[in-house]
Amino acid sequence: MDYELFFRRSGSIEKCLFEPTAMLLDFANASGVRLTFYIDAGMLCRLAELAPAHMSLQKQLSQVRTDVAKIAAAGHEIGLHIHPHWEDTRYVRDEWDFSNTRYKLDDFSDSEIRDIVSRYTAELNDLCDGGVSSYRAGGFCIEPFKRLGGALQEQGIAVDSSVVPGLRIRDPEKGVDFRQAPEGGWWFFDKSPSIPETEGEFIEIPVTGQVLPAWHYWRRALARAVGQRPATVAGDGTPKAIGREEIIRRLTGRGRTSELSVDAPKAGRLNAADISRTNRRIWHVMGHPKLLGQSSLDALQKFIDRKEIQRFETVAGFADIIRARASTSAAI
Repeated sequence: MDYELFFRRSGSIEKCLFEPTAMLLDFANASGVRLTFYIDAGMLCRLAELAPAHMSLQKQLSQVRTDVAKIAAAGHEIGLHIHPHWEDTRYVRDEWDFSNTRYKLDDFSDSEIRDIVSRYTAELNDLCDGGVSSYRAGGFCIEPFKRLGGALQEQGIAVDSSVVPGLRIRDPEKGVDFRQAPEGGWWFFDKSPSIPETEGEFIEIPVTGQVLPAWHYWRRALARAVGQRPATVAGDGTPKAIGREEIIRRLTGRGRTSELSVDAPKAGRLNAADISRTNRRIWHVMGHPKLLGQSSLDALQKFIDRKEIQRFETVAGFADIIRARASTSAAI
């Protein structure tokens, strides 16, 4: 789960974070599901930086820290999620102003990247007793990994979950291309999370991909055109827009790869015929509290039941299993 606000109009922390997270924790407790929450640490750091001058932000900072600590205390994993636009974000008239911000880490210098990773990891480690060991790039913008890998290693982070095999987004600010990534449930890597290496220091645990047909995007476009939201979601903000080229590609193609998601606009696809027919040993479903709805949890429970899934692991927990087995095999 990517625990974050929206990045056009942020929305409130109550609707985007606290209320849907509480709903999700209740579901996980009842269903025995273990979750990984990728916390937008830049939001926390920016709140801490500006809180002394804004009473409202002091309250928000305390509430968010309490919420994250509650997630960790419930036995779920806290992972590092970086949206570096927070470095440039301003707080104007009681609202976040995201204009003229840099979206991905590659827009920053090497020293800035190292500083961001260090500060953001420290902020989360303070809330979960130093347990942060996995990472997800904001907007999946993990490349070029060579500029980031060393900074992650310095913080003891050697597990990534930013790849969606087959995903391509053509956008000048947040474009990604994972068409060369393998379809496996995990692999070791060093230079790029899309390129497996047997002796790699990092582990990639990719998000399961799915093909969304063109009609999915046409239906959402028509809903917006008549002023309707395609699904009921918890969050009350507005998402960052994508470029015109990517919009045209989605509407004119025969389908595109996207992440398998519990987000309300996509949750119905969890039980689509093509997903139901697919046999996999590992399913990695992601989502965002801000985009959850009751339909999300209903679809997820149905998916778990139909697939007869009985074992749930966090990203870091699964990586520990992989390393333990690799070590045992090497010893033998």
